[in-house]
Amino acid sequence: MPQLLRTLSILLLISVILFSGCTTIHEGKKTDGNLSQTPGVPAASYKATLNQPNAQSGYIKMDSDVYNIGEVVEFTVTNDGSGTLACAGNQPSFSVKFQTGNGKWATRMGTEQPNETEKSSLAFGNSTQVYRFVTEGWEPGRYRIVHDCGVEREILIRALPVSTPAPAACLTGNTTNTTPWITIDPPGDQYESRSFTLQGTTNLPAGQELDCAIFSVLPEDPDNALAREASFTTRVEEGSCGTNTWSASGEIQTTGEFFFWISDAGRNTTAIKRFTVLSV
Repeated sequence: MPQLLRTLSILLLISVILFSGCTTIHEGKKTDGNLSQTPGVPAASYKATLNQPNAQSGYIKMDSDVYNIGEVVEFTVTNDGSGTLACAGNQPSFSVKFQTGNGKWATRMGTEQPNETEKSSLAFGNSTQVYRFVTEGWEPGRYRIVHDCGVEREILIRALPVSTPAPAACLTGNTTNTTPWITIDPPGDQYESRSFTLQGTTNLPAGQELDCAIFSVLPEDPDNALAREASFTTRVEEGSCGTNTWSASGEIQTTGEFFFWISDAGRNTTAIKRFTVLSV
């Protein structure tokens, strides 16, 4: 065996790489006053009701108590009682409160307190104008519409349900070809003493053990020898449509040019890739 010109120290680990995503909700701007319906902005997509604070909550007439973020909330106030409703302001308005984490209510839109300098009233059987506001950018949660005629109704704003895309259909083709194959994704440049992951695909069955090795190429060796082989194993992971995956992680504590080799135990199919390990 030719004399080794370098020391190759490799720590190899078998790893499964998991990926995840995140989603962020952004706070919208506060809006005062009434909003006209914006073309293209959806109204409630379905009808549902909530338990309300009191009987007069029914005076606020609306299609639903549950809305998706971004939908338009539309309502009127109708006096269904036996007397007259006293209202603040010559043209009564409304505010929307939201329930904080400690259960208290804070103002999301509109004024904190109604304008009491002018008064008006809503007679039995009469209705107000139609009020509308858009929930674009609102946080999911429970909200309370507080009208200047002294009635209030709670609604629920929920995040738009995320639909899970159906898995892509597998392409049909020649299913009689069972010749084993294995591939290695381009490994790219790596850095000494830093962990890295190599991965690829295969049609070998999930759970099958694969033999792996890393060699250091020594062109200055007159015999073009390879450094001592660092051998290890990994396993095939379940994929889709007949294409499974594999992965392995390692760390090389010297710089140079290296080969990564992988094969099934019977040597029926193999693959090899060259890559470079750079100094940090």
